[in-house]
Amino acid sequence: MKPFNFPLHCGALCLALAATAASAADPFSVTAISAADNSFRIYQPWQYPVGGGARPASANALFAAMDREAALIERSQPGRSLSMAGDGSAIAFARRDARGMVIGFGAGGMGEKFFGLEASGLTPLELSGGARFNAPYYAMLRDASHAGVSFATSGGGRLRLGALSANGLRADPLGLIPGERNKLFLSSAEFEQKMGRAVGIVSFGMLRESGSLLGSQQTQALALKTSPTTVFTSVSVGYALSPNSSLVAMASSGRTAGFGNPDSLISQVTGVRTVAYSVGWSRTQLWHPTDRLGLTLSVPVMVRDGTLQLSGPATRLAPNALSYDGRLLNLRPTAVERDLELSYARVLGYQGRQGKLTGALMLRVNPGHDATARPDLLIGVRYSFGF
Repeated sequence: MKPFNFPLHCGALCLALAATAASAADPFSVTAISAADNSFRIYQPWQYPVGGGARPASANALFAAMDREAALIERSQPGRSLSMAGDGSAIAFARRDARGMVIGFGAGGMGEKFFGLEASGLTPLELSGGARFNAPYYAMLRDASHAGVSFATSGGGRLRLGALSANGLRADPLGLIPGERNKLFLSSAEFEQKMGRAVGIVSFGMLRESGSLLGSQQTQALALKTSPTTVFTSVSVGYALSPNSSLVAMASSGRTAGFGNPDSLISQVTGVRTVAYSVGWSRTQLWHPTDRLGLTLSVPVMVRDGTLQLSGPATRLAPNALSYDGRLLNLRPTAVERDLELSYARVLGYQGRQGKLTGALMLRVNPGHDATARPDLLIGVRYSFGF
């Protein structure tokens, strides 16, 4: 079996089927390469982004997360809080009792209101979503429902236990199997420790999937008939530099157990290790009492090591007979994507009666962790006024 490189799109994992137009005599004729060949460029229509990975740059994506946050209706009372989308598509509720125990639940992808450093209020404004300062595996459950409980411990610590569940992308994108959905379930335990102006969070979790791998989507020919399990660890740190500014950082690592996959062109996947990093700075009341500036530098989730075996017909033995062969695909990408986000927001007039001004810059170098991809640069300024 001859190994060859398989560049990844969106940093974690892409499942590709190339050579669909090649002759039946050798369907791998356009994919098999030697060590002296250039890197194999996978067939674009068969790429599937994983777990909220980088998407093609667009004006809508530039302000997507900021729009979502701005549209939330926030209500807070002593011992309880409520966050709800204006259209009712998402909700998060938390209640604290006299002993310091907090119970939280929600739906519509509001888990960052309860889990991780995102719930601390120290993180910068985010442009493209994905909760860059929580473990990236939370973002792989899109529009997830969540429930959790946290307990105060001695020395200012807090233990947080919780779970998220979601229906993933359609396992059959063509719609031939009505109601077919991938299932995702994540359980986690977090320990949070506050020390003066600093807060640190260590997270341990397990992601269980049915019909997908790290949030990916496949056609029936590439379908996963197994339930991969990913175990991950994340460390997040936040530090309040002053009452109006903070510095935050996150590092995460996960390991997906290998598995066999009969009745599919993807016959076997070895253990896959993924990592992600981010660092950010935020400042409020910089030039105005209502403004906020945020800067984020991150490396989206990417594969560090792992292989995939793709099987298929190799040669024609007779007019009605084919022999089958397999190729070992290296899942490690050809480069490391680096994302830079700069955001600024300010309301105008008393209580925003004159509107809101937002500016943003997003730069992605080697998008999709692809060494051949050109950088993405988006710059936008927007003024909004409600009436």
